[in-house]
Amino acid sequence: MSSPPLPLAPPHQVLVVDDDPDCRRILRKFLEKDGYRVACAADGPGALMQARALKPDLIICDWMMPGMDGPQVCQAVKADPALKDAFFIFLTALDKSFIGDGISQGADDFITKPIDPVEVRAKVKAGLRLSRTQKDLLDWAHRDALTGTYNRRYWEAALAEACRGRVPFLVATLDVDRFKEINDRWGHPQGDAFLQELARIFSRRLQPGEILARLGGDEFAALLYRLPADLPSLRRRMEEELGAAFPGLPVGLSLGCARFHHDRPASPEALMARADRRLYQDKQRRRGLFNQPSATND
Repeated sequence: MSSPPLPLAPPHQVLVVDDDPDCRRILRKFLEKDGYRVACAADGPGALMQARALKPDLIICDWMMPGMDGPQVCQAVKADPALKDAFFIFLTALDKSFIGDGISQGADDFITKPIDPVEVRAKVKAGLRLSRTQKDLLDWAHRDALTGTYNRRYWEAALAEACRGRVPFLVATLDVDRFKEINDRWGHPQGDAFLQELARIFSRRLQPGEILARLGGDEFAALLYRLPADLPSLRRRMEEELGAAFPGLPVGLSLGCARFHHDRPASPEALMARADRRLYQDKQRRRGLFNQPSATND
């Protein structure tokens, strides 16, 4: 039996910004022919509105436009944390002496007018390849080498960002009961495999926008958009799957949580301290009542 085909990656999103409708039409035709999703904007404010909505992988922007010109668009894009990684290409008929100015504004490359489809195809392809490589390297720097979850550095930045918002969330901290016994009796490779499987099981149950990080050893933290009352059943299902994957090993997860409300702001350090305190309390209870769920409400 042949293996099922791998799912295709979604096409790259490209944003074309130019006040000349003929230029927009030509670029859209070239880019859509190569399989890209293409959006167009006729001015700088419209470009920023579309960029924030679409999060394009690559932006082609005319240098000279009335009102907000290309360099101003570029500066705004590169100053926006949600957009700064987009590969930015200036489109211009200006003398090449302006290239240095464009690069200093944060641009990544140039396409010259009149438009040459060969140049467009080559520079867009190269830009997207370089952008993908940079994103992969950045993602690798944010990942835990053993489990593939986010690492402590990324967790601390993500939690600080969430605390600046107004969306309620939970901080959940989790560790493995009797993990030292697993390492001592069955060996560290088995302990590593246990942590990897735990990370896979937990990651499969994350909802959109939620993140999981390994803080070190058998300690994990998660940023969750759900109710504290959901956590005991989440833990129970994870323990059941781990027990099926590792028969004969002691399987238990201690859990603590803290809630964030925008009307009761708390620092990341305070949230983590509260969640860790409840994890410790949970672990103390579970020493005598191993299967009793006890994640507490805030």
